[in-house]
Amino acid sequence: MELARKLKYTGTMVNYYFVCKRKLWLFSHNISFEQDSDVVTLGKLLSEFSYRREDKEIDIDQTIVIDWIDFRNKVIHEVKKSDAIEEAHIWQVKYYLYYLEKK
Repeated sequence: MELARKLKYTGTMVNYYFVCKRKLWLFSHNISFEQDSDVVTLGKLLSEFSYRREDKEIDIDQTIVIDWIDFRNKVIHEVKKSDAIEEAHIWQVKYYLYYLEKK
């Protein structure tokens, strides 16, 4: 089997690739480093209380987890704590689109 098919790249991994290579390495080696972080807690609260009527955290193949999808308008939504659009967020959504296109 081709190596790329064996590896599972998550949206978080793509995000960390652009944010911090060390975070990516730690995450990819299952080393927890942020579970007690205030930023992570805030992110979990945002996820829980944002867009309550939508189907959220859609797990696809235990590889990517999309915050929510507007199936009617064919729009993928990734909820972040800030309105600032960061390169990492853009690439994370691009990866989701790529992954879904390959399915």
